[in-house]
Amino acid sequence: MQLSKRDKSSKTQYVRKSIISIGIIAFFIAIIIAFVMSNKMSSKVNVQKLDSGWDVIINDSIYENVTLSTFRIPESLKKGDTVILKTNLPEQLDSDSESVTFQAILTTLEARIDGNSIYSYGEEAYEKGFVGSGYHFIQLPQGSEGKEITFILKPAESGAFTNITVPTVTPVKYTTTAFADKNLVNIFVCISLFVLGVIMTIVGAITYLFESNVKSLIVIGLLTTVAGVWSSCNTKIIQIFSIDLEMCTAIEYLSLYVAPVPLVILIIMVMRDETPWKKKLLYGVLAVLVFFDVLSTVLHFTGIAHFPTTLAIFHFLGFATIIILAIAGHSKFSNMDRSERVLTVAIVVLCVFAGLDILRFNYSKYMWPENEMLTNSILPLGMLVFVVLLVGSYIFYIYDVVQDSAEDRALAQMAYTDPLTGLYNRAKAEKKFAKLLKNKMDYFLINLDLNGLKKMNDKFGHAKGDLLITTFADILKECFSDIATVVRMGGDEFLVIIDARHEDKIKPALAKMIELEAEKSKETGMRIEASFGISSNIEDKSRGPEQVYSVADQRMYKMKQNMKAARRARAKKAEENN
Repeated sequence: MQLSKRDKSSKTQYVRKSIISIGIIAFFIAIIIAFVMSNKMSSKVNVQKLDSGWDVIINDSIYENVTLSTFRIPESLKKGDTVILKTNLPEQLDSDSESVTFQAILTTLEARIDGNSIYSYGEEAYEKGFVGSGYHFIQLPQGSEGKEITFILKPAESGAFTNITVPTVTPVKYTTTAFADKNLVNIFVCISLFVLGVIMTIVGAITYLFESNVKSLIVIGLLTTVAGVWSSCNTKIIQIFSIDLEMCTAIEYLSLYVAPVPLVILIIMVMRDETPWKKKLLYGVLAVLVFFDVLSTVLHFTGIAHFPTTLAIFHFLGFATIIILAIAGHSKFSNMDRSERVLTVAIVVLCVFAGLDILRFNYSKYMWPENEMLTNSILPLGMLVFVVLLVGSYIFYIYDVVQDSAEDRALAQMAYTDPLTGLYNRAKAEKKFAKLLKNKMDYFLINLDLNGLKKMNDKFGHAKGDLLITTFADILKECFSDIATVVRMGGDEFLVIIDARHEDKIKPALAKMIELEAEKSKETGMRIEASFGISSNIEDKSRGPEQVYSVADQRMYKMKQNMKAARRARAKKAEENN
């Protein structure tokens, strides 16, 4: 039993080191994968922008010779409106096989060359009510140089878009490469978030089987995974792997709506301020977020109200959540431990990025849509910084928890440990008795009494007596530790508690004890000898541990008397022979 305690402590230390190591390794794996993938895709590709010379027709309104990068749709679009874009392709293209990349947001798209349709997307989805967002890669027919290209858009949602992204022309074989070149940072961020999140979730789930302190790691992993999924959909990086725009767009909104839930759960788990109103406030926020997620998902998939129509509500809830987190989490920075400080910085960083991104989105859509710099979300980068800080906070947190747990175990160990021998003490024996009685287990008790201790103390002093005790304790450890709980009850009295499953090992262990007593006696010059008595509840099921112990004590005393009688007989015989 003594060994099992040390094993448990070693296992805990191993878990702590594993979590830290795996977290660091996982992060660097994510970085390496992202850079390898990014560099593999990266290459110099000639991209021709179709920015100027457009005619734009919005319902009955016509705008001629428009430059798309500075053009803002002057009227709010509604479902059922039609937007038509016309221009001439360059007189000279770089290759015989070219494609146009066009980004469409919540709208159908038809592309025509000189009035002939070459591409169509979203008509069926439009009839059902929800059209996805994303990039369209449209292969041009050979001989398209100088011909008129037309794009026809039908918004599927009111206010679907307020500006038009500049289309580009690239050789077909370099279309994906050009897309990757434009989004290298996004690829790095998205892959890093997703890979790190999946690894942390898996590691946390496996580790949770034998160490409950890692629940926070699982939540961090889920939050990071959700952030990676949303970032991949929002930046359209997911189109490298899937071209189902309806599904990708639905996942984008759903992952965005879900993301605050694990964040609030994490804060509730790690917050050490137990002020009731703060806890209730956070649980209230969590309940509202979950309710909103469920309601918006049901409304979307039943066709009553699609995700884009509930986005404004989510933005309001997002700002409200940021404010509530600031209020509930408010505390003096100097009063926080290191994990709380890092977590606070991480939350502040995320809230700042989230708040700025909500402002960026609305400012870009409604006030300055022609600013191309505002079209890219900054939240994925903020999420990556947040997750890095979050992992750092968690490492500090789990380290402190394990350290506190180790101290608690050390104190508990001291409470149940005899300081002289390192064996368990009487308090441990009483606790063990209570457990045996509660679980109705079968067991054996061996009560031992170390012979000659009083004489040793009187003749040679207590230091010599302590040496006799510790030497005998070491013998008991060697003989019984693998099969029993070994206890020093006090003074010269010891107790061995053995599960009945090990009954067949009792006699060999006692034989080994007697053998070691003889060996140690010769080595030390001290007479090391113990009387013992054995009893079991199997003999009488009505006996409790205290009664079984009393029977073992009586049998030990009887053996002690027999040993004394045998020693007197040997002494008398030796005297007669002399």
